[in-house]
Amino acid sequence: MQYTVPHYYKKFTCLSGDCPDTCCAGWQIQIDPVSLKKYRKTEGPLGARLHNEIDWEESCFRQYNGRCAFLNEENLCDLYTEGGGEKAFCRTCRTYPRHIEEFEGLREISLSLSCPAAARLILECQEPVRFLHKKNDKEENEPDFDYLLFTKLTDARALIFHILQDRSRPVELRLAVSLALAHDLQVCIHRDALFDCDDLFDRYRSPGVWDWFQRRLNGKETFVASLRDETLKNLFEILDHLEVLRPGFTIFRKKAEEAVFQYNADRQARTGSDAGTHTDHADAAFRQTFTDIITEQLMIYFLFTYFAGAVYDGDAWGKMKFSFVCVVLIRELFRAECIWAAAGTDKIPDVSLECLRKTAGRFARELEHSDLNKDMLEKKLKKEKKFSLRHMLALIS
Repeated sequence: MQYTVPHYYKKFTCLSGDCPDTCCAGWQIQIDPVSLKKYRKTEGPLGARLHNEIDWEESCFRQYNGRCAFLNEENLCDLYTEGGGEKAFCRTCRTYPRHIEEFEGLREISLSLSCPAAARLILECQEPVRFLHKKNDKEENEPDFDYLLFTKLTDARALIFHILQDRSRPVELRLAVSLALAHDLQVCIHRDALFDCDDLFDRYRSPGVWDWFQRRLNGKETFVASLRDETLKNLFEILDHLEVLRPGFTIFRKKAEEAVFQYNADRQARTGSDAGTHTDHADAAFRQTFTDIITEQLMIYFLFTYFAGAVYDGDAWGKMKFSFVCVVLIRELFRAECIWAAAGTDKIPDVSLECLRKTAGRFARELEHSDLNKDMLEKKLKKEKKFSLRHMLALIS
């Protein structure tokens, strides 16, 4: 079995009682069968409490006001303290914030953006992400695993990582090339022409690809503001259909949507004599924190976590759109934070990286920790009339 992790993986340390959030509230904590069996056999006061505080039909811990029954007032876990440490945890509690994607002979492990400590590692990383590999003698085989498709997906992902991490190019250009590559890869998959992928990859490795896409971006006709706003509005509408894990997110999201579209309208109506306006201040605050490196790191994070999963459904383009859209929505939610911070000021506000961390974490908690929400977003993004390559390209800036 081979294991792959981002290079900052081993730097993770749980903040425990100092964490500004808690991983034991706001979602249902599922218990794996092995842990359930162990909990049934536990005796004494802890065993009695486990018997009462587990929903045995749903295989999860009970919640009170959205908090796990074992989460105490100090935001620490009673099961940990009373059960002898981490050995008392179920698989979910033992692994979070680690996210594991399993393939034949390979486990890819990432850190979840919803965890404050993990988010800081992801967002504060300035160097290009490297991936570390380790192998042991354990072998696991999956029946009917499409190894050829998996190889082409991982080859494509490695090339996309290379494109996204080429910091000699504008980030908008890197995004455009990456989106188009995933789109063209999907054409090969649909045609059952995986052996054509190598030629496709060679075309995207050629130096001329940058000039070709730069001319497209300079043309502007594909990326008019109206198409961008229309696509962004359609994305926000998808959020209306998602399962709500924390009620406060719905209010935050709707206020952010209003702020962003008003901001876009103000920016489009602005003339050259409007320098120093609230819109300028919000834009400057946004760009100071949401840098090209942040965009790059978020794209790498989502693509590493989800793109290779297309081996199970054949939807590489869908995984790319999912990853890109997550970055776009985090970007726009954070833009709203900058708009609010700039209101009523006559200078550029200081909107911290910690604010971005909180915004990204709120979004990731709602999206990544609900299978229903992930499936819903992917399903909605399949509507090519609303979310085609052209629509995705309109969102790159």
